[in-house]
Amino acid sequence: MKLNKKEKKKIGSNILKNIKVKSAINNAKDKFSDFLEIPQEIVSNYTKITSIEDTDILIEGYKKIVDYYDNYIKIKTNNMYLVIDGSNLDIKEITDSELVISGKIYSLNYKKN
Repeated sequence: MKLNKKEKKKIGSNILKNIKVKSAINNAKDKFSDFLEIPQEIVSNYTKITSIEDTDILIEGYKKIVDYYDNYIKIKTNNMYLVIDGSNLDIKEITDSELVISGKIYSLNYKKN
């Protein structure tokens, strides 16, 4: 299917409008989180991962726990999967948006959705 110049221009124009709208939404989320002093990972689709040596990992902005074993934990976030390999892994704390995993951590891998 071939498109003429007019159709291509219309499609390009729609794409630019969508990009501008998404940019405006992201700016509004940033301002909103700053105003209410809420961390961005809660308001937006960001995931924040904090590692404390090889014993603890704090994950802010996770969606769900996919797999949970003593030596392997797989977690779904907004735009990726986190795979944690180790031994004696345990979920030390859990809330709606935060997760603390402790144990001997060998590796943390990111896999895009």
